Amino acid sequence: MTGRIIIAALFSFTLLGIAEETNLSRIAVIPVFNDAIENYDTQELKAAAEEVFTMSGRFYVVDVSTHSDYQGDPDDQNIRLRTIAADLNIDLFMLLDVSSPSTEVSHGTADSLFVTRNTSVDITGRFYTSEGSLLGSVREKKYSGSLLSSASIDLESLALQGVVLVAQRSLNEIFPYEFTFTATAGSVFQIPLGEDSGVNKGMVFSVVALAQGIPRSAEEYHQLSSHGILQITDSSDNSSQGRLIAGDLVEGTRVAAVENSTPGILGLSYAVLPTEVVPGDDLEGEESETSRLLNQAEFTGGTCKWGLSLAGTLFSGVMPRMSSIGIRGEIGTRLPLASPDLALRFGIGFEACYLNQNTRADTISATANTATIAGTGSMNLEWLFSSRFGLLAGAVGRLGSSADSWTVTDWQGYNRDALSGELYYAEIKPSVVSFSAGLTYMFY
Repeated sequence: MTGRIIIAALFSFTLLGIAEETNLSRIAVIPVFNDAIENYDTQELKAAAEEVFTMSGRFYVVDVSTHSDYQGDPDDQNIRLRTIAADLNIDLFMLLDVSSPSTEVSHGTADSLFVTRNTSVDITGRFYTSEGSLLGSVREKKYSGSLLSSASIDLESLALQGVVLVAQRSLNEIFPYEFTFTATAGSVFQIPLGEDSGVNKGMVFSVVALAQGIPRSAEEYHQLSSHGILQITDSSDNSSQGRLIAGDLVEGTRVAAVENSTPGILGLSYAVLPTEVVPGDDLEGEESETSRLLNQAEFTGGTCKWGLSLAGTLFSGVMPRMSSIGIRGEIGTRLPLASPDLALRFGIGFEACYLNQNTRADTISATANTATIAGTGSMNLEWLFSSRFGLLAGAVGRLGSSADSWTVTDWQGYNRDALSGELYYAEIKPSVVSFSAGLTYMFY
């Protein structure tokens, strides 16, 4: 009796495994490149692509290398793919092509004995249906970087990196994940799919209402307006939780969710920096004031997911007789306050700024130049008043160098440090905290 129970249990697990495989699209990876010189391990490259598809949870990978049509004349490719698909029940194919390495040699200058070379490899994945129809292709080029001629290049590693990138990109560009669910009230939704079905924490989806025939009431028309961007914030084996990043879903609406790339946000803002200055020698009146206001325009681009946030800012500032331009890079987190409309972004990073001011002496160049660097910390409040446009307001704290050493060019063409009597500002000390406000635009 015990033996029968064990056999029945094993049989049940086998059926469950077969059922799970049946629910997944069956994909086969077929290398189509000719590597007569044996630069690469074909099986290892094939296995790298297969691992990406297996780990995604969306595909069941089938090994078709023993089929008689696995290799053959490229002119008969469509016929061979249809035959393999019919014999082994294949839904999709990835044809993997890796080029021979191409090397560019540089001999440097005429009096240089050094020779460098940069080797590149092209990796292409072409994706076909079981009928042999082309779905699309993804291509990556991997470079070795400039190496001395005596240095060896690991072509295998180079090609492996490219194969993995091609397979990963195909998950978004060729096979975006799609599912449907019914929207509930609020901005957080329970989704009856989880990691076993390929839905993982951090994934982002475009969501749009599904039409259920011709709308027959004002409520049904209202439901069709449902759309937005959803991010998976938590995921278990069989279920997950998503939160809106943008848009609005009407309760009771049946919506389709299609995997999307990371949404981003652009911002254009005006910043005010109260600035302490040390005037140059012998200045009088307004020019001898020790407090100035630096007006700054900032253009910012950043990621717009909940959680880890990356952002970069290009800024330019002016005050009497001086201008500046600089960059700021930050990493931090973006938190929902009232999803999806209101968010709080924190970041830390660095700032580099180039400054130039007019000079007072005819014997030197018309402008004096210097640069400053600083560590930064920021806090921004972002409010979307529509599905894409919004307002932002925030503050940036900085700790770094002051502009106290200026460079000029004298009448003989030599660079030297400027004297205090030649400048309007002997020293500029940027404010510890600046404040900004502006407009944002979300793209996805």
